[in-house]
Amino acid sequence: MKTKALIITYYWPPSGGPGVQRWLKLSNYLLENNIKPVIYTPSNPKYPFLDNSLLNEINPEIEVIKAPIFEPFSFFNKIVNRIRRGGVPNYKDQSLIEKFLIYIRGNFLIPDSRIFWVKPSTKFLLKYLLENKIDTVITSGPPHSLHLIGLNLKLKLNITWYADFRDPWTKINYHKKLKLNANTKRKHLKLEKNVINSCDRIIVTSKKLLNYYKKITSKPISLIHNGFDYDRKELALDKKFSITHIGSLLPERNPEILWRALGAISSQNNKIKEDLQINFIGNVDKNIREFIDLNNLENNTIYHNYLDYKETIPYLIKSQILLLVEVDDNESSYVIPAKIFEYINSGRPIVAIGPEGSEVKEIINTTKTGKYFLYDQYDDLFKYIESCYNSYKKGELNIQALSIDQYHRRNLAKKLADIILKRI
Repeated sequence: MKTKALIITYYWPPSGGPGVQRWLKLSNYLLENNIKPVIYTPSNPKYPFLDNSLLNEINPEIEVIKAPIFEPFSFFNKIVNRIRRGGVPNYKDQSLIEKFLIYIRGNFLIPDSRIFWVKPSTKFLLKYLLENKIDTVITSGPPHSLHLIGLNLKLKLNITWYADFRDPWTKINYHKKLKLNANTKRKHLKLEKNVINSCDRIIVTSKKLLNYYKKITSKPISLIHNGFDYDRKELALDKKFSITHIGSLLPERNPEILWRALGAISSQNNKIKEDLQINFIGNVDKNIREFIDLNNLENNTIYHNYLDYKETIPYLIKSQILLLVEVDDNESSYVIPAKIFEYINSGRPIVAIGPEGSEVKEIINTTKTGKYFLYDQYDDLFKYIESCYNSYKKGELNIQALSIDQYHRRNLAKKLADIILKRI
């Protein structure tokens, strides 16, 4: 008989984007490890992206229970979707109503706008857990308000509760854009402290976040990375010298050194100009588009709208180079973008640009899957792009990835199952 585990997650199919992948995939593989996941998720969520194809990936053995959620910002969907799809706009780009909504969101909806789901969910789940004899609960954030459901259940029932942080709480990079006042910042820190000191175990997705929490709590902490599980099929590579980025490029993720380097290389070599193709799959901020145009790359660039997850896989496998960009700040170094694991399984070289101290650099270096650059390493990036192009012309632009099986979701789920079943 399988052990039941209740997983509380806001993101579940038909949600698209990276947030849904972690627990959809882990839940399927937990079934192979004598654990039956029971998913608790909203019945009427306001997802910024939809991917109905993911509904077909839910194993029929997984039980899904739902309850309605009240999201106050749903009354301002057009404005809020701009914020949610493209991140919090830079101050100079914010309209008056956006400034007002961001202030309200930051200082009155603590820790986030899903806070109104906590009380009714606690009431519903107290009864559900007792009736179904479930004593293992996992909460996944963000939204970090879901951890408060776990906190309430822990205070009232004899459960084992794991708090899964897909992203940091107070260390998340957009906090500084939410116009938080001093009192609000204290409230966030207090709530975060209550959660990490009350749960039975903390689960994180990066070493840096693990080390941060180790300094402020004595609770056990486990690192369960995000991962990959798609089967890599053999597809013919693009004939063009293609550089592909999958996912949104927010305004603060603008690798100017890359556009400058590609512009300079193209201006020096007409053949590169003819061969180069830059693919964007997902939303690209208008300021980034303008910078690309300034470097005379507009005719080399193709913008695609959001694609379902399965439709992105051929781009991963066929592209000459895959591009990964993270914000150049300390907070972003606590996060490992989920797409890096999809990238390393592709068999294609990765060009990554990000902050100092990011674990992405370590992952790329140890798996031999590409090269990581800081935002001020223009010369090194220039030379690397040139060398990649020369290898491409010879038909030799390839990598031999090492030790990537550790990031397969089947192996990550086995590690998680060992934790739930108290094997470690």
